[in-house]
Amino acid sequence: GAPVPVDENDEGLQRALQFAIAEYNRASNDKYSSRVVRVISAKRQLVSGIKYILQVEIGRTTCPKSSGDLQSCEFHDEPELAKYTTCTFVVYSIPWLNQIKLLESKCQ
Repeated sequence: GAPVPVDENDEGLQRALQFAIAEYNRASNDKYSSRVVRVISAKRQLVSGIKYILQVEIGRTTCPKSSGDLQSCEFHDEPELAKYTTCTFVVYSIPWLNQIKLLESKCQ
């Protein structure tokens, strides 16, 4: 099927988003964690699993990478530390096999 828009509060979408951000933070050289500022668009495509195509704006938080809960982390407000980026994440999920992987991560 073709990708269809998915509600931002969709449970599967939220899991895909958290996974994508965790992978993004793991791969980045930044000492601060980033988290989602807003979801620009979210689509879901049914393949042999579920493919989520996400376009999100992420921002650098004041929390070092070692901190656990990102949702309570504030965003940097000093201009030289603040960093906002738009990213496209493609997450492939097979919930019934408990598998999830990040197929694509492109940020500009």
